[in-house]
Amino acid sequence: MKLFGNITAAVVVALALTACSSKEKLVLPDVQNSINPKKVWQSKVGKGVAHYESGLKPVIVADKVYAASRDGIVVAKNLVNGRTLWSFDLRNEGETSLLARFSGDSARIAGGVTFNNNTLYLGTEDGEVFALNAETGALLWRVPVKGEVIASPAVGEGLLVVATTAGTLIALDPETGEQRWTFDDEQPALTIRGVSEPVIEAGGVIYGSGTGRVGVLIADRGYQAWEEAIASPQGSTDLSRLVDVDAKPIVVAGTLYTIAYNGELVAMELRSGRQLWKRDYASFRNMVVAGNILYLVDSTGGIYAVDRRNGSELWGQQGLQRHFLTGPTVYKDYLVVGDNKGNLHWLNRDSGEFVARQSLDGSGFYREAVANDDYILVTSRNGELVLLQVP
Repeated sequence: MKLFGNITAAVVVALALTACSSKEKLVLPDVQNSINPKKVWQSKVGKGVAHYESGLKPVIVADKVYAASRDGIVVAKNLVNGRTLWSFDLRNEGETSLLARFSGDSARIAGGVTFNNNTLYLGTEDGEVFALNAETGALLWRVPVKGEVIASPAVGEGLLVVATTAGTLIALDPETGEQRWTFDDEQPALTIRGVSEPVIEAGGVIYGSGTGRVGVLIADRGYQAWEEAIASPQGSTDLSRLVDVDAKPIVVAGTLYTIAYNGELVAMELRSGRQLWKRDYASFRNMVVAGNILYLVDSTGGIYAVDRRNGSELWGQQGLQRHFLTGPTVYKDYLVVGDNKGNLHWLNRDSGEFVARQSLDGSGFYREAVANDDYILVTSRNGELVLLQVP
């Protein structure tokens, strides 16, 4: 039977692992905690994202945390003590609101939170983009767009760029929401339910597609500068032919790093798309770069450190394969990943060895944590925000 539409990342991973014995019990590796991450505060934001695939994650900006829940709650909190500075409910926008037609817990925010110039930007599964004043939480504007918004918008070059599940990139005026241009990209019949966050860099808008391609648009006009394939559909089944580029592209010093599901990790020249190197890794999770090292979690849960200059593998950690991990986060000397059971795993950045494990929330983690120089912030499916610190 041929499949159409999109399927969740969790389903893709589960189906991809059916070759393993269904009777084999997954066991976490033994870890002797050599560090003791301290819980600074914990707070709940709405009902979280529940079991839905979502691009929602909080942001840390100076001394504040901004977070949102799928059911429409957006909050600002003091970073140090977790005290709520303001809370805004998108469901309470009156009868004229497009959100008013949904039930009390169905606002369905799924993209964001993005911060820029004292403004927060969010998108919804119902095809809307919102802008809120970051100081007060007041609604600045709301506009409809073509397709669901389940990834964080990008801001730069005087634009707010949104990628939708319809394969459309839409550039808006960040101050008014007025549409500047659109770019429609081809979508295959079956994709993972996810969208690559666009990146604005050096006058271009970088995007990944469900067809296994990465491209750059000229930010000012939305014209395509170049597009290159980093994965080609192979195999005889719909699942084996998935080639989505769902991980957020990374740009460092003129080099673009990108990865595809059932594809490869590729370094490319940003201006031309010329391939610099490629390596045999595949993923749909966001990657992270620190210095000359690129960290990634592959499609089966393997964790790797790769020299971004030449693609050589520095270390690989296989102890959490098939544990449905988030993308990695760099925090101080550590690499941190969460799993779908609510465990937070701490690795030594230099060696890949486990240094700690914490059990925090049984609802599980779905997106990578966010961090600054002092703290790391994790968010669970049921909306728990937990701020941690390692001295």
